[in-house]
Amino acid sequence: MVKGIGIDLIDKSRFDNLIEKYGNKIAIKILSTYEYQEYEKSKYKSSYLSKKFAAKEALSKALGYGLYRNGVYPKSISVKHTQLGKPFFEFSDSLLNLIDKNFTNIELSISDTCSQSIAFVVIES
Repeated sequence: MVKGIGIDLIDKSRFDNLIEKYGNKIAIKILSTYEYQEYEKSKYKSSYLSKKFAAKEALSKALGYGLYRNGVYPKSISVKHTQLGKPFFEFSDSLLNLIDKNFTNIELSISDTCSQSIAFVVIES
């Protein structure tokens, strides 16, 4: 049974501006340790950040909490990919307890264009 749906669309220029203004501080605030290591290797930093943030924001909407509430912090969520490229979430222990108690499956889809990134999340129980 579907328990939540979330979607987020971001203009990459927003992250271009944030990176220009704050440098790596914005990435440190948004990304998990794993993601930050990948970000440092990334050639397209605003694209990388916008996709990760869109995924986390879409998840927070699907959960019905919003970011920075009930333990849903961007750094406590990692967006990773299977060997075939399918995106999925990995959670910190504290957030995993909340997720495991209430939901059985979370699906994530991410896409982007030259100027925008979008993420779609479906949560089931």
